[in-house]
Amino acid sequence: MISLTEPAGGFAGLVRQYKQLTHELMGKLDITGETVQLQPTEDALDNGLDHEHSYLVKGGMLGVKCQQRRLFLWDEGDLILPDAGGQDLTYYAENKVLLTSYNTLELVRTLLAREDTARLWTRLLTIQQAMVVRILAAHVDEDTQTTPGFAYYQSGDIIIQQGDRAEYVFSLFEGSADVIVDGVPVGEVGEGEVLGAMALLTESPRSATIKARARCSVVKVPRDQFKSLIRTNPTMIHGLLTDMAKQIKSLNQQVVDLSNPG
Repeated sequence: MISLTEPAGGFAGLVRQYKQLTHELMGKLDITGETVQLQPTEDALDNGLDHEHSYLVKGGMLGVKCQQRRLFLWDEGDLILPDAGGQDLTYYAENKVLLTSYNTLELVRTLLAREDTARLWTRLLTIQQAMVVRILAAHVDEDTQTTPGFAYYQSGDIIIQQGDRAEYVFSLFEGSADVIVDGVPVGEVGEGEVLGAMALLTESPRSATIKARARCSVVKVPRDQFKSLIRTNPTMIHGLLTDMAKQIKSLNQQVVDLSNPG
């Protein structure tokens, strides 16, 4: 693994351990992989790779991008595991790359079937995580670091009170809640939705009360940190626009229903 920025301390030693472990582990493997020759590409998952396989780099380098931001390079001797996040991660190759492909399910079953390979596999995953953490630390701008907190609400608890000043944005991590305006329920919100962003962005009082239906877990992001997140995280902007569009559509439907009773 090659970092594209100056990584946190200890990275080089972790890389050496990682390559040694990978070499030792693959030497004990009882299954044979298939050779994959990857041509230069901006998206390897559209040109030969897939999420069902793991890959051992035999020659060349395969880059990793997240939301179009280049993070690091997998190079010769690295074992690339599939990404569980779907479309957020992109692999690119500026030159040809030679890989050995393994079905991930078969690979893991084989490695866990023996105590010695299971132990090596666990160490390899631990070191890989440590490497990635140090690379991510190098990419974080200290001026835009956030320290969101978690909060928990029981059924009937008020998460947001209509009329209050907007000090936080809430991301509903678990549970569901009712949206109430002037004492009248007007909708509900569910897991994954962002609450209270409109009032914070417009610097106006909360326009609705949010009351927990069941136990809710939320992530609280302070006003100044939320604005930094918006500037640096396009995915959050997309999520906000989607949530706002859903809320507007719901309110429009309610207006139509009230205008056409019965």
